[in-house]
Amino acid sequence: MKKKIIISSIILLLSLSVFAQGVKEEKSPYVASTSWSAAYAYVGGLDNVITIAPADLTHPPEYEILPSDILTIQNSEAFVYAGYESMMKTLTNNLIKENIKIQITTVNSLDNIKVQANKISTKYNTQEKSNFRVQKIEDLFVTTREIIKEKKLNKLPSYVHFHQVALAKSLGLNIVGTFGPNSITPENIQEVSKLNNAIIIDNIHNQLAAPFKEVNSNSKVIVWRNFPNKTGNDELFNMIQNNIDALLSEF
Repeated sequence: MKKKIIISSIILLLSLSVFAQGVKEEKSPYVASTSWSAAYAYVGGLDNVITIAPADLTHPPEYEILPSDILTIQNSEAFVYAGYESMMKTLTNNLIKENIKIQITTVNSLDNIKVQANKISTKYNTQEKSNFRVQKIEDLFVTTREIIKEKKLNKLPSYVHFHQVALAKSLGLNIVGTFGPNSITPENIQEVSKLNNAIIIDNIHNQLAAPFKEVNSNSKVIVWRNFPNKTGNDELFNMIQNNIDALLSEF
């Protein structure tokens, strides 16, 4: 009942706002639900992407959308989203035209980045820009894989947070187990305790790995992020680069 009241209030506020404007607002170019979606939009060749959820939130998908945000989306040429955002519960109520929606998969594997970039660039005819941006990210992956092999980090056991598995695998790390996204289990503790010189990769958005140091003091705990904490150009590239730097700085 509470949710219905909130949605009804939003729709009423939108109606009043549109009436008050008298004329339709000029379109803003592209809008994304979160900094992660915006980062993918940029790789897909879109520029000047507006982000609805603030980039510095710990959990951007949980952002509660405002009536003004809905107007911003309605007046855009594209709305890039993943589908798991809380705001989508409101936006599915026929508030956003289907022809401006583009749903993507936000998983930071190289293969997925290519697929999503192609999906976006094909729809908006931005293939040339997108190809350049994708190649820059691919070069980063290739170079990092070589460094990881040179340092023999691919020979060490990696125990990885659920939300960082795709990136770790794409970089060529040797994943022997995963944990999260919910609480650490007794099985996780037991598995980590048996690892030698383990690389443990946690997720900054819901860090869980602290107990592992108690049972495996020789492990290296590295914290990665999957949502960029900034908006702008190259933020997917920058985030992946920063995650790589965090890893390599320990060895």
